[in-house]
Amino acid sequence: MKYLLTAICITAFSFTSLIAQNAKGDITLSVQAAPLVTTIGSNNLGAIGLLTSEFFVANKFSAGISFFTSNNTVFKNDNDVTANGYGIIPTLQYYAFNKERFDVFVQLGYGFGFEDFTRNQIQNSALTIFTIGVGGQYHFNENWSFRMLIPYFDAKNVTLNVTAAQGPTGFLGVAYRI
Repeated sequence: MKYLLTAICITAFSFTSLIAQNAKGDITLSVQAAPLVTTIGSNNLGAIGLLTSEFFVANKFSAGISFFTSNNTVFKNDNDVTANGYGIIPTLQYYAFNKERFDVFVQLGYGFGFEDFTRNQIQNSALTIFTIGVGGQYHFNENWSFRMLIPYFDAKNVTLNVTAAQGPTGFLGVAYRI
């Protein structure tokens, strides 16, 4: 038991001892997910996922690109209307608090995508997506971090001229610095 505790302590120490703040030239990849609540006739509960790549053009400033996919009925489908969304959102991030273990950033983005579902005899509808938000990361070690993002989304279905999604949501995930 003594050796097991020693091994756990050494592993935990080595896992958390090598920490570095974001710096110019860094590249990070992150995967995040959030719940997606829709009210197309009734309440549905789905999920939205983000795959993001960021390049730090300065120590506190990065440009990123997020690929997203969503499904409004992953967990609950009250009305048999399923909407899948896909798209790309270029973003800019400013890291107002950029420390070794923890950082906080603000984000701004605008992108495009489409929804795939049948409504009004249209199966594929074009989307525009505006996002502004705040996020943070806790760095476990030099490469890995836990990431949280709370953006406000305003997604418009331009084909049908309706709001596809609007409001804040919380994303949780992990990031890896290359």
